[in-house]
Amino acid sequence: MPPPGLLVAPHALAPTPLAGEEGRLLPRPVLPRERLEGLRPFKRALLNALEDGEEVEASKLLSSPYRLAALLAHALGVEAPVVIALYAKGEAQPRRYLAPPGNLTPHLAWASRSLPPPRRLHLAPTTGGWTLDVREGWGAALEAPLPRPHVLAGAEGDIGSFLAALHEGTGYRGEVRLWRPGEGVLALPLEEALVEALAPF
Repeated sequence: MPPPGLLVAPHALAPTPLAGEEGRLLPRPVLPRERLEGLRPFKRALLNALEDGEEVEASKLLSSPYRLAALLAHALGVEAPVVIALYAKGEAQPRRYLAPPGNLTPHLAWASRSLPPPRRLHLAPTTGGWTLDVREGWGAALEAPLPRPHVLAGAEGDIGSFLAALHEGTGYRGEVRLWRPGEGVLALPLEEALVEALAPF
């Protein structure tokens, strides 16, 4: 499941609490069978974004930048240590942390409970396999496959600026995936995505 597509499930479930227990994803209360089937493609990433025994409202996975980063990082694959650059409000330089494999979700869950929301989170594994940016006030998500996947969850202006820089700076003309709340994932050529990202939400 491409990372932007993963955001469809928590958005649709909104206030439904999700719990992860011993490898099982447990929505509470239990959902109708057809809705449970709709969660199946997202199960692994949703479970990995929860601490074992933890219960979190699905909407919190989207509203907290730390929880959103955990969810998207696990969709991209966390097989190596991940460098987290936390850009706090009012601070010019980021604080950097190294999360060993298996420790990314606990670290980001703790940050969600204990730290104020940052203006930006940048995550990348030490292997360089992907990059993830979560920006303050995000309202859409974009995945550009490039030589290595880059995912950006940001405001309309962030998405448009990234696409424009990608178009002008790299010559990339391939497909990107764009998701907005309440919509499906759009797979578009970069030029079309640029027009779509600049259209009103």
